[in-house]
Amino acid sequence: MSKVPKKISTSELNASPKYAGFTLLECLATLSMLSLIFLMLSGVFTQSQEINRRIQGRQELEWHVFLVQLENQFALGTFKSVGKSELVFNRTKLHEGKQVTFAIKRSQDKQAVYLSDNGGVEPLLTQVTNLIFERQGNTILFTITFTNGEIKSGQWTIPQASRYCIYLSHFND
Repeated sequence: MSKVPKKISTSELNASPKYAGFTLLECLATLSMLSLIFLMLSGVFTQSQEINRRIQGRQELEWHVFLVQLENQFALGTFKSVGKSELVFNRTKLHEGKQVTFAIKRSQDKQAVYLSDNGGVEPLLTQVTNLIFERQGNTILFTITFTNGEIKSGQWTIPQASRYCIYLSHFND
């Protein structure tokens, strides 16, 4: 009796360890998909860095505008008092000639520093989580913390005979 060779099915060929693995075509397809994914991720990373740079530039510009506005407010009035989170001045209204009080404060709900003037409100700085004023002798120190964690500070010397001066510095947390 002669033995007839048994036919091997394709499912048995695929199941045998001798033929296990990926084809070259499957490997190339996978590598090309991975390279596309990494290319998209690098684009997103680059774009996020650009957005962050623009936000920082806008915040720096807003800080300098705030300092100019603060200096103008100091020039218009006379120092009255300072609290932990507000700076109060008196000034004479131009058209009416009467004395009014105005203050620079931080809004709790809108995360902004604003000028409160006789019932009106004018925003000076946005995206602020904390504002601290501290008096040391003839100097008012102020520190502002932004929502992104950046901290900026400055100082104002209370004028003697209507002279005033602002010294500025800033640092990151």
